[in-house]
Amino acid sequence: MSMINWNELWKEMNRQAGTDNSSDFWDAFAPRFRKKVKDKDPYVEQFYELAEIKPGDTLFDMGCGSGTLAIPYAKKGHEVYAADFSQGMLDNLMMGAAEEGVADRIHPIKLDWNEDWSQRELPVCDVAFSSRSIICDDLTQALKNLESVARRRCCMAVWDSPNSGYDRYVADAVGYERPGCGTYVYVLNELIDRDVFPELLFVKSPFRSSKYETFEQGVEKLRGGFERPLTEEQERIFLEYCNKHLVFHIVEDGGGVSARKDAQGKKEFWQLDHDTMSTTAFIRWDKENVYGKIR
Repeated sequence: MSMINWNELWKEMNRQAGTDNSSDFWDAFAPRFRKKVKDKDPYVEQFYELAEIKPGDTLFDMGCGSGTLAIPYAKKGHEVYAADFSQGMLDNLMMGAAEEGVADRIHPIKLDWNEDWSQRELPVCDVAFSSRSIICDDLTQALKNLESVARRRCCMAVWDSPNSGYDRYVADAVGYERPGCGTYVYVLNELIDRDVFPELLFVKSPFRSSKYETFEQGVEKLRGGFERPLTEEQERIFLEYCNKHLVFHIVEDGGGVSARKDAQGKKEFWQLDHDTMSTTAFIRWDKENVYGKIR
């Protein structure tokens, strides 16, 4: 029996983070979240391969957002049940699906991780997954919820970093050693404690640096990626790094819908002069390995 209650640690982590993850927040944010579907997005393709999705599989995409996975997978011929607690995200999803000609294969569902899914008439699909979108109070119940809509397999991609805004290049430059663990550790150990036997892999892909309205905002956001305060020497190096690498840009079109969510509509912005590397923990587990019955 585990001596660590991973679900309680998850709840404490969320309390300390104090992040606004309400549906109202994401509704307001949704218009800036849309982006054009790329023909070959490395992350989308890697997720598809690691999930081992088969031709004809039905898919349940929980926390679908504006359709990062739902739209490309519908274009591959799959029926996708796309769920999110933000109506704004679902509206954007269906606008994008219509533009790509796959609206008939995507079925939007307004659904919260924190709901009692047993009280909803939800479809059971061959593969149920969540891509960097688990927003829940109770981790144990959320994972069981995902299992309840999966016929064969569950997959979950979780950010490797403990804090949003954490940039490895900046951390290396200032000599910052990351404390603690990525959020995937909570998910992995919660599953292991239930004898689920998950598999863990890592997906690495280039990630465009965020854009900021002012230099000061960029410095604040980058500093916020560190879980503990920097030492005096680290702070000096950090500011030197920002002064050298956080640069001003002017663009003609302001980004448009093909740009990252934080870039859309901005004709002037500050941005690091290099891309960063996104590392995502990919966790998959089969229903046949789930101990006992899903209730």
